Amino acid sequence: MFKKALVMFSILPLTAMAAPVAEGTYVSGSNKRVHLSSFDYEGSKHYELFLANMIGDSSFVTTSKAKPIQDNQTVVFTVPESGYLDYQSNLGCRVEVAFSPNEIQLKNLSNCTSTEKAFNGSYVYSKQSSLVPKKYQGAWGECEYPKASRQSAFLSDSTGSSNGTQYFQVIKVEPYSSNLLSITGAFNYESDPVVHTVEYQYLADKSVRIKADWNDSALTYKKCRD
Repeated sequence: MFKKALVMFSILPLTAMAAPVAEGTYVSGSNKRVHLSSFDYEGSKHYELFLANMIGDSSFVTTSKAKPIQDNQTVVFTVPESGYLDYQSNLGCRVEVAFSPNEIQLKNLSNCTSTEKAFNGSYVYSKQSSLVPKKYQGAWGECEYPKASRQSAFLSDSTGSSNGTQYFQVIKVEPYSSNLLSITGAFNYESDPVVHTVEYQYLADKSVRIKADWNDSALTYKKCRD
């Protein structure tokens, strides 16, 4: 009886330590980052893993689970079928992801291209690159429309948009000063995963000047009173 109780006691701490994996940005050196996010749909948990290469091609893999992924689990993600492309050389690419507290390990299994294979290795969670400081968050523009129907440029704790229509996941946060912030975002344009940089400059009248790296000019948006 004492031996059985001792065995149960030794197991309990391990069980109690199990926790959902941290979502956000994981980094490996300066050029490769992976971003983990999820959403609930029809009673299950759907995960998206963006493989962001700062100097090359990026990729995107997904998986669905009945319960949240926990630390110390290994899960297989796959490249999903695109509704926009007639041919996908990496369709069905399988990437094994081993989760541990604040760290993930990626390993390509099958049907993957050199783009996905470049991400093999270990990545460590970065709070700095996962969360935008609250003082920089907000929404700007389209003040002439009711608040519920605006498509505003915005920046939240982990997502943003430079124009209200193209959205990104935050994968790098660089404050240049108290009123100038550089955000590197992971975009998914019609199943084409790409990385762009967007600068937010905060003006004295609470407006924001936004400059995206794909645009030669900056746009200035007003801060709405409501």
